Amino acid sequence: MKKQSACPLRPLVVLSLLLCGFSLASAQGVELGVSAYPAQGVAAAHVGVALFEAEQVEHQARAGVTYGFEGLPALSATYLLRDTSRTFLATYLGAGVGLSFGEAPAPSTMFSAHALAGVRAPIVGGLGAYSELVVAGNALGTSMSFGVGLTYTLGGMN
Repeated sequence: MKKQSACPLRPLVVLSLLLCGFSLASAQGVELGVSAYPAQGVAAAHVGVALFEAEQVEHQARAGVTYGFEGLPALSATYLLRDTSRTFLATYLGAGVGLSFGEAPAPSTMFSAHALAGVRAPIVGGLGAYSELVVAGNALGTSMSFGVGLTYTLGGMN
């Protein structure tokens, strides 16, 4: 049997997302975040861009990269609705799609969908902490994951 080699485009895709994130970092309202999902052994990073605010709800687009795929998308795009009320804890809901890169015997690239709910709290300046619950699914099944992380919002936290 042939052993399936790793996707040669994977490092290029990750590098492209990182470069895109760094170029967006000069804009105000850009959020950079890292998180861990300890029960699954997964680490993730994301870049979020605030699109607009209406009726105390901020609409945000988020692109993410996940390392250690186990039910979470490896590359993802998520649309978030965030509470902008000025309380200590701000909540958010989101949904999105992703591409996961499975290993044999699964197909090498698989479409997935996910939904999430989270809460974030400011620490100091633009630095904040958050936790979120993610439900993700693909052709192989679904999973629920709890993650914690840190974010930094350029221009300060809303």
